[in-house]
Amino acid sequence: MKFFSFAFFVAIFLAGSENLFGVVGASSSQRSAHRNPVIYNGDLIVLRSANSNYSDSLLSCSPHCKCCKWYNCSGTTMSLSKWSSCSSNAMFTITAKDKGNGRRPINSGDTVSLSSKAFGPRYRLKCTSSSNIKCSVTSLNSSMKGNNWLKYSFATFQIFSKDAEDGTPVEYGDVVGLKFLYSSNSAWLSYYVRNGYFYPRSCSSSSKASCASENTYTGFRIFNKL
Repeated sequence: MKFFSFAFFVAIFLAGSENLFGVVGASSSQRSAHRNPVIYNGDLIVLRSANSNYSDSLLSCSPHCKCCKWYNCSGTTMSLSKWSSCSSNAMFTITAKDKGNGRRPINSGDTVSLSSKAFGPRYRLKCTSSSNIKCSVTSLNSSMKGNNWLKYSFATFQIFSKDAEDGTPVEYGDVVGLKFLYSSNSAWLSYYVRNGYFYPRSCSSSSKASCASENTYTGFRIFNKL
């Protein structure tokens, strides 16, 4: 009888433990699971329009004026062949503030900078505080380290993902918006239809919902080279 009681107790304990650890495991798995591959610090990325009218277009900076406009690179994602067949003017290396050189995820809300593959690592995507000056790539005198992130505020912005909670990783194919760190705190990288170039234009100072969004002029789908 004692053996039976002990065996019954062990069976109940194990069943309860299995259920307990199963729930914990599932919850942990759900928290750590990713929808798609993560965008990492130092990755080569492209920004494809999230606007259905420009879905074949990538943000690209012209070799002539170095100002930014759309470049046609057909497709809804970025297949491996596109990375070699599409222009390097539309490709950038993404770097996050305070993440060093390690392979750490880019999170929604991070302060980042984009360096041009075509022009070289010193050339960064930048917009001035004026909404009338085209965004472009420009050569910086020194690298983006330490206090230079403050010195070169015109070449930094916050990246916000529509598809990720702020503070969690941005992933392949996410719709993102790029908010520049100006005093008004409402300047976002935006396409201007009238002349086909990009400018820092007002969108929202406190919410990403209307800016990092499909079918806007401030929304992009971000892809990293896998």
